[in-house]
Amino acid sequence: MIVVRYTGGLGNQMFEYAMSLMLIKKNPEEHVYADLTRYDMTIEHDGFDILKYFDVNIDIMSDDIKKIIAPLNYYLCKIGLKNFLYKIKVSKIEGLNNKLEKRDNRVGIIRDYASTNYNANAFNIDKIKSKIWHYKGNWINPLYWEDCVDYIRDSFIFKTDLLSKNDREIIDEMQHCESVSIHIRRGDYSGNYRYDLCNDFYYIKALEKIKSIVKDNKKIIYYVFSEEKISLPYIQNYKNIYHPELCGVDLWMMSKCKYNIIANSTFSYWAAILNVYDKKKVIAPYYAYRGDDMKIELPVPTEWIRINNLEQ
Repeated sequence: MIVVRYTGGLGNQMFEYAMSLMLIKKNPEEHVYADLTRYDMTIEHDGFDILKYFDVNIDIMSDDIKKIIAPLNYYLCKIGLKNFLYKIKVSKIEGLNNKLEKRDNRVGIIRDYASTNYNANAFNIDKIKSKIWHYKGNWINPLYWEDCVDYIRDSFIFKTDLLSKNDREIIDEMQHCESVSIHIRRGDYSGNYRYDLCNDFYYIKALEKIKSIVKDNKKIIYYVFSEEKISLPYIQNYKNIYHPELCGVDLWMMSKCKYNIIANSTFSYWAAILNVYDKKKVIAPYYAYRGDDMKIELPVPTEWIRINNLEQ
């Protein structure tokens, strides 16, 4: 049995689902379940919302499994104290669950040790019927999934009934011009030393690259996606797009542009993966995040164009 933990917002959930698909493909005799216990403890972005936007097959683990891999969540929810989980630091709850889980010989833990690293042993599991293999990580690195990218892309069936008439008209326009999506991550990134890495210099360099690729610059229309209405003096002919209650529509509309300028964000990363334009070009930042004495690269498919987002 395999259990994949889900965390974070929509982009992270899509990586975790992609990993689930790869595990199913490589272990067809194993059943793969989703661990949603993180959402018992905290509201991350819009919560667990992948099912809101995509017709995907996700089997949520039973209480019997939850009792083994997240006993604190199980028992507190069972006695009606789920709200108590929100009052405790997530790291404390997860730390206690991890200690209990490690002591249980029925469980084997497979980790993605850093959010951008590649665990070469991730698919090497012993086929023991009584064993629960618990996958904990973000699984962002393309080495996990790029050899089956078409299969994964086709598995994300968007719920097009979420699109308004205006959305459909804009998508039609995107497909009949030299459309460029620009994702500018604000919200929780604004002023955050660790993640606020894509400044004007990055976007100016990305725009210069796009202009060098597109033959007729006069046909370019830029579509800017952000949590805030953005003013960009260095761009002409652009449109702001933002659905505050339907972030997945933003992601889907980004994917309909021919060219993508993404942020250091799994959200626009997935828009670029879902883009099926045969001549697409993706501009991506070199770094995903940083610490006091480190810079962590954003792993991307080899054909994407990378720009140093910490260089001015």
